[in-house]
Amino acid sequence: MTFEITHKISTIVNDNAKEIQTSFNVEFLALEKKSNFNTYEISKTKVINTPSHKNSYLTFLENLEQLTYPIKIQTTSQGEFVKLIEYREWLERWEENTAILMEEYDGNENAKDILEKFNINVYDEQIFMQNKFKEPFWNLIFFNPKIEDDEQSNNITINWNLKSIGNVECTGKTKFVKSDTGESLLCFESQDVINEGCTEIINFITSNKANQNEYMTKVKAITALDTSHSRVKYKSAIFEIQKDTSFHYKEEIFLNIRREINSK
Repeated sequence: MTFEITHKISTIVNDNAKEIQTSFNVEFLALEKKSNFNTYEISKTKVINTPSHKNSYLTFLENLEQLTYPIKIQTTSQGEFVKLIEYREWLERWEENTAILMEEYDGNENAKDILEKFNINVYDEQIFMQNKFKEPFWNLIFFNPKIEDDEQSNNITINWNLKSIGNVECTGKTKFVKSDTGESLLCFESQDVINEGCTEIINFITSNKANQNEYMTKVKAITALDTSHSRVKYKSAIFEIQKDTSFHYKEEIFLNIRREINSK
């Protein structure tokens, strides 16, 4: 099963607008499926950035990120993340692959420093796991609440990580709805006040430290299902923060799901 992912971030900070879009695939290879858990090996294709960048620092970081794959994980039978598996074996491959990469950067002190800082989050399994799966597209992949038709879930929380800002908890409910075209959609919606830590960072970014007003987040995540509700067709999410013209942040993620013949 392959997730074809498009991720777009649009920002306006003090009337200065920026937009970047990335595209990549994440492949789940099923290694084992049991009644109560599944085991997968995950691979990720190289990210395509639009507009592209020629920053050597970012290019080296992307190369390191690419070397963190493949990884093996365990999920519930419902598709919710449980844990990493075979971390020690992964770490051995990481050390071998980064040693090969550093041969290309022989004598480059900047690359050596970047790798050392990157490794701080690699050699602790718990920290590595937390950082690895905090990118927003993982929220959609692992967001698989189990509710029956025409029922509404209890409160559910999605942790949305904003780069350079922090982690935002988005609490809401999930329910089934019908689209205008007759699709069955599992919709999650949330509106929440941003925590104090993230508010302080946004105020700093916008040079508005005296601001006393709250920032509100709006999240809408959609899972489109087939007619029997047994298979996911695609997923999408919009995360948005807006406060007058000084700050507007919007993330849009779309996951198309491509399955091999006879796969589930």
